[in-house]
Amino acid sequence: MLPSNLELPAWFDLLGLMGGPLVLCALAVVAIALERFVFYIKLSVRWSSYYDNVARHIERLKDHPKDLRDEVASQIVQEIRKSFFSGINLLRTISVISPLLGLLGTILGIITAFKVIAMQTGPVSPNMIADGLWEAMLTTAVGLVIALPAIMTAYIFRYLADAKLHKICLKLNRLSMSYELEKYKDI
Repeated sequence: MLPSNLELPAWFDLLGLMGGPLVLCALAVVAIALERFVFYIKLSVRWSSYYDNVARHIERLKDHPKDLRDEVASQIVQEIRKSFFSGINLLRTISVISPLLGLLGTILGIITAFKVIAMQTGPVSPNMIADGLWEAMLTTAVGLVIALPAIMTAYIFRYLADAKLHKICLKLNRLSMSYELEKYKDI
């Protein structure tokens, strides 16, 4: 039993068995979105540190063939990429799972509504049907309300990651090309 100041909202009981998983999905979306938001705020301030890290490796290899420099840069960028895309796949997964959890909750709610109707010995009123269906449909609505922000934030953060990594790769390519051009300027 929860203490009185920690009572769950009344609508939570209407979600039935799927209430817990849906709330966990919603909390995960909020937590991931906040973490990614903070990551990109910090990144906007210090994104050059990612570039500088790779540029130092490339500079050490400036007298080596361009293919080697590019391969080293590619390997390091792939490691950096993980931090840029962290959580995005989980957001996309939640955006798929939450409507399915909502649909499952709706089906379970409709089954419960039909059980109530089946146990009714007297006439069945439209109110009984509407009340049961309303409660059943609530889980689908909650699942969609979770899925929409999850997929939107996943695409926004993917766009930001792609844009930042593209910018880093362009600068690294220019740096590697400049070393290559230095070799031929005296010719």
